[in-house]
Amino acid sequence: TTHLKGRIAPRMLSAASTSAVIGNQLPGPGAVYMGQSIRFRRPVRIGDEVRTVCTIKEIDAEKGRVTIDTVCSVNGKAVLTGEALILAPKRG
Repeated sequence: TTHLKGRIAPRMLSAASTSAVIGNQLPGPGAVYMGQSIRFRRPVRIGDEVRTVCTIKEIDAEKGRVTIDTVCSVNGKAVLTGEALILAPKRG
C-alpha cells in the first residue's frame, strides 16, 4: 500500500555492505571509519542481490587517510552512492 509498491530491505543494510568491504578487504582489518556520505538512489527489494564496489579515490599517506568511493547496485543500477573517509591501518 506504500508508494514503493511492496516491501523493501532496510536501506542501511546496503550501507553496511560498504563497511564490510572496507573492514575486510579495502583497506582491511584495522581500518577505522572517520565518516561517510551516503545517498540512497533506489529501494532494494527483499531478495535482490546487491553488488558493492569500493574504489580508492585519494590517499593521504602523511595522515594515513584514504578516501573511498562507494557504490551498491542491483541489476547494474545504483541503489546507493557515497564516499567514505577511512583511517588506514599502519603497515609494517
